[in-house]
Amino acid sequence: MTGTGNEDGGARAHILGPAYTQEEVDALTSDVVPRYFSFFNAMAVERLILAPQSAVLTCGPLASSVTDAIEERLPNTRLHGFEASEAAVRAASDRTATAPGALDFEVLRSLPLELADASFTHAVVVHPITTATTRMQLLREVSRVLVPGGQLLFALPLRGSYPELVDMLREFSLKHDDPRFGEAIEVGAQSRPTPETLTEDLERLGFVDVAVDVELLSVPFETGRDFAQSSLFRLVVLPELGSVIEGRTEALGAAVDYAKLAIGKYWSEGQFDLTVNLGCASARKP
Repeated sequence: MTGTGNEDGGARAHILGPAYTQEEVDALTSDVVPRYFSFFNAMAVERLILAPQSAVLTCGPLASSVTDAIEERLPNTRLHGFEASEAAVRAASDRTATAPGALDFEVLRSLPLELADASFTHAVVVHPITTATTRMQLLREVSRVLVPGGQLLFALPLRGSYPELVDMLREFSLKHDDPRFGEAIEVGAQSRPTPETLTEDLERLGFVDVAVDVELLSVPFETGRDFAQSSLFRLVVLPELGSVIEGRTEALGAAVDYAKLAIGKYWSEGQFDLTVNLGCASARKP
């Protein structure tokens, strides 16, 4: 669905996101990080609890994009990062070549994590593009590798994100008289957590002192066509939609094509703003 011909055999990664190619990692780094991922990163890092000796686990579609900010807040920390693809790992290694031994990155292909229990003081999980079930499995593993008292920071789009695009998918289902696809859209939109359900999920996993903060993010584009042709749309928003919409997924490709044309038409001469309910949970392992 992403339109990527990735180097990992064309198979889609199911834990952190698509297995991005080198070209896609370059596009994410140059365009998507500054206008989108950086806000998730900042919200998480601002809430990191200071510690004299720390070891931080980072997980996300482009986990290395948050490491500089973590090191600035927690100097001399040990970092281990899980990326979504080999290309992302190479990019991370190139960026951190001046600090050998302090940072280590690898592709996360399966769960459970191949890490020892109680080996990290902090975990920063940013925007995994995955199903609700896999998200819970990942967070359960993160809890396992945190030390007692260790902190989880988890930043992600909450329920109500991307309403402009969801509206276009609803319009497609109505115009094509496809109520089953319309139902899949509604179920997918509701599958994203709210602050309350995210708190409940984390407490169910055994975390304590859970607090969820919310910020409204508006990502501007000059026109709807600019958004429909953007790396953010192709590499993040579309895979994110695919991860939450279950049932009638065979209709999703046609619906996305319709949405791209509709957004380009409705916002042909005016600014298009993508709305995101950005949430960040802070929690402690007892």
